Amino acid sequence: MKQQKPFDIPEIRTNIGWYLDPGDVYSCALVCRDWARTFIPLLWHTIDFSQKPQIPLCVLKKHARYIRRLEYLELSEKCDAVRILCFSSGIRYLRHLSIAFCESEQVNTYGFDLLRRNRASLTFLKIIRKPFEPEFDIVPVQYCIPPDVLVDPTASRLKELSLHNISLTREGFVHILRSSPCLKKLDLTTSSILTGGYIDTMCTRRTGSDYWTDESSENGYYSEFEGAETVVVDGAVIRWRPFRHQGVVELAATLREIFEPDPNVPSPSLLRHFPQLQELYLSELELISSIKHSVVRSEVRACCPNLCTVGFSSSPSPAVEELVTHAFENLTAVHLEHHNYTVGVFHGLLHHHTTLISIMTYADPGTSFDSRQPEPIDDLFKDQGRVIQLLFQILPLKTVCFHEHEMKIEWMEEKPWRGTLEELSVRIEGLDTEQKIEKALSAWVECWNKYSDIVRQSEGTPSNLLLEDSKVDLSGTTKQGPVVGTVIKLELVEDKFLTTQFTGSHSGVGISAPKVVSPLDFFVDDGSLEARVTRFLLQQPNLRNVWLGAGYWCH
Repeated sequence: MKQQKPFDIPEIRTNIGWYLDPGDVYSCALVCRDWARTFIPLLWHTIDFSQKPQIPLCVLKKHARYIRRLEYLELSEKCDAVRILCFSSGIRYLRHLSIAFCESEQVNTYGFDLLRRNRASLTFLKIIRKPFEPEFDIVPVQYCIPPDVLVDPTASRLKELSLHNISLTREGFVHILRSSPCLKKLDLTTSSILTGGYIDTMCTRRTGSDYWTDESSENGYYSEFEGAETVVVDGAVIRWRPFRHQGVVELAATLREIFEPDPNVPSPSLLRHFPQLQELYLSELELISSIKHSVVRSEVRACCPNLCTVGFSSSPSPAVEELVTHAFENLTAVHLEHHNYTVGVFHGLLHHHTTLISIMTYADPGTSFDSRQPEPIDDLFKDQGRVIQLLFQILPLKTVCFHEHEMKIEWMEEKPWRGTLEELSVRIEGLDTEQKIEKALSAWVECWNKYSDIVRQSEGTPSNLLLEDSKVDLSGTTKQGPVVGTVIKLELVEDKFLTTQFTGSHSGVGISAPKVVSPLDFFVDDGSLEARVTRFLLQQPNLRNVWLGAGYWCH
C-alpha cells in the first residue's frame, strides 16, 4: 500500500488552514480538486461586511452553504448582496450572526427568514435596530422582533444573545428564555421589556383597588397556579409564577431596564429570572434615580446570591460610587471607565477588601495594547494617585488594568503592595518611550529566567535529605520510630549551598542542598528609573503579565 503523506489527510489540512490568512487559503484552494474541497469551506467560513467585501452575486449564491459566521450584516434596500445572502436557502448552518435591521419592513423580512432558518444552529446572535424617535407614543411595528424568529421548536444551541434597541413583551422575553436552555450571556442594553398587561402568567392587583382582577384570568387559575409567588412593587401586590433560567451567568442592561422594565406598569425586576447570575454590567446610570440602592441591594440578595462581578459604563461617578458602596456585597471583580477614577469610587472599592481581586478599565475604541510605541494619555487622576496605592496595599488584587493611569514610582515604593498581583496594566511616569519600557521589562524577564534555571537545576535534590547508611530523614524519624537527640545545623557554603550537619548518634554526617534564591538575587541596580521599576516588579512574587504602554510582557 502506498504510504500516505501528511497533507493527503483532509483533517490535517483543515487544522492548518485555520491558521492561514485568507490569501493563503485561496492559494491552497487552487492546488487541486482535493485541496479545493478542504479549503473552500474555510475561505467562506466567515464574511465580515464591515470590510465591505466585493463579492459577485453568482459566486455568493454558489458558496453560501459554507458560510458559518456573518459579521456586521446591515440590511439595506440598496445592497443586493445582502438581500441575496438573506434570501439564499443555502445558508442553514450559521453559528455566529451579527445583524442590523433597517426601517423597511419588506427588507427586514429577509433577515427574519434568515434567523428562522438558522435558529437551531446559532450559538451567538446579535440583533441591532435603529433607535426610534422619542416622540412616538407607541413603539412602531417595524421596531418589534417577532419572538418566533428567536425561538427554536426543537433544541436551541444559543449561548450568547445580544439585543439592541429591541422591544419585547415580557411574555415574549420569557418565551425566548424558555427555548434557550444553553444561554449563558445576555445583553439587553438599550432594549425594552414591555409588560403590556402581562406579568409572566400571573395577574396583578394594586393595593386598595383592582389593577388587574382575578376575573381577568381564567377563573383565578393563575392565582392558584403551583409555584406562584407574591411580590410588592411600588405598592402593587403582584401574583405571578416566574420562569427562572438556570444557565444565564452574565447580564448587561441599564439599571432602569432591570428594575423598572415597564415604567407604566409595576412589574418584578428581571433579576428574578436569573438565580445563577454571576456578572452584571450596568450602563447609563442616572445621577438622581428613582431606583434606590436599597432596592438594588435587596433584589440582588434575594435573586442573585452568586453575583460577584459588576461593570459600569456611560455612568456618572457619584452613581457608581453609591452602588459600589451600598448596593453590592463581596464583589470579586469590578469594571470601570476612566472617568470613574475618583476618590469616592476607590473608597467604595475598599468596602470589598476581603474579596475584591480584579479591577479592570474599559478601553476606548481604537486602543491597541499590542502597539510598540506608547500613546499619549490624559490622566486627570494622576495627582491623586496615592489613593490607588491604597488599593494595592489593602486589597488582595490579582488582576489590575489601569491603562490610562500614570503612576509615580516614588509613590509605588513608599509602602509595599500585598504581593498577590498576577497581572498588571498601568503606565509609569518617565517610561514614555519604547526603549525605556523594554529596558525595564527585559531586565525583569531576564531575572526570572535565571531564577527558573536555578530552580530546574535543583529539581533533582530530594526534599527529605537522608543520612548515610540510615533511614533517618530531617524530621528525625525512622521506620522503627523516632531518633532521640538528633540536632540539625545549617551552615553557608560558598554562598550557594547549605550544608546540613547532624549531631547526636549520627554526628559528623553532612549533606549539601541548594540555597533558596529569589529573582532579586540576579538584579543589578544602576540607579536609573528603569532599574527602580524592574526592582519593584521583582518584589511582586506572583506577577506574571505586565503592560506598561508598549505591548504585553510575560515570563
